[in-house]
Amino acid sequence: MIEASCHCGNVKITIPDSTDVVTQCNCSACSRFGALWAYFNPQDVSVLCHVEHLGAYCWGDKTITFHHCKTCACVTHYMPTDRGNKQKMAVNFRLVSPAIVDSTSVRYFDDADTWKFIEK
Repeated sequence: MIEASCHCGNVKITIPDSTDVVTQCNCSACSRFGALWAYFNPQDVSVLCHVEHLGAYCWGDKTITFHHCKTCACVTHYMPTDRGNKQKMAVNFRLVSPAIVDSTSVRYFDDADTWKFIEK
């Protein structure tokens, strides 16, 4: 099991395994969040927090909702909305141990222009 948490510890996320690859997206939201997204089935992930500590933000095509800690403002994960892919959510891998992050490869997704993965 791998644990991720926001800076203040109010939001804790547990995932079953690591991933070999994370995604850095350059859309207008993700580029500001600075997230490295690791994708999982929502049934395999546990998000532990008091509801009052979790904020949400949905925009654009309204297929995902970004979640963040209301105390320290870390973007922790995103979940599909009713319009999104119910089998896929993302956890911000910047919130796991640096050693785990260092063991992953980063792929770059150009959501700002081409909607394709790009080489850097």
